[in-house]
Amino acid sequence: MSIQKKQDPRALRSKRMIKKAVTDILIENPDISKLTVQKISDRAELNRATFYLHFVDINDLLKQLVYDIFDDLSLELSPILQIDNLNHEEQLITFLDYFYKHRKLFAVLFAHPDFKKKLHMILKDSIAIKRVRDRTKEVTLSMDILASSILGVIMWWLKDGVHFSSEYIAKQIIELYR
Repeated sequence: MSIQKKQDPRALRSKRMIKKAVTDILIENPDISKLTVQKISDRAELNRATFYLHFVDINDLLKQLVYDIFDDLSLELSPILQIDNLNHEEQLITFLDYFYKHRKLFAVLFAHPDFKKKLHMILKDSIAIKRVRDRTKEVTLSMDILASSILGVIMWWLKDGVHFSSEYIAKQIIELYR
């Protein structure tokens, strides 16, 4: 029997502060090459030793930040698998609200092809799961096209269409895939 060690709340707080700091810096200036451990530590109001206590380097921090985003996104994405009709519109709105809430960070991350590729794969996998669950529906569009178009709609919305509500975008997506 293995006993899982409980993390120190101070360590969790420090990690959270460092991740928030790097997110804030990237939102202000998306050029990752300008990131330094000192800038991140100063923004987090922690010292460099604390940074290195939790992360090997900036790339390790960014990797963990992206993993956190995809973990959160996976939790938010599962409701979209339930969209069969307008009764599930609220679930799609919740999913879109996640993107809207983190729109500034996503705007930075969308500039990186690997992030878009991973997000595309998550959407594609979700569509595949939905299709398996809904065996009775005729498949008319490929999963790649569906995933790409949903990703495209979200990227456009966060870049140019933020004046539209999550509800409006959800209705448009549902109409698109009827």
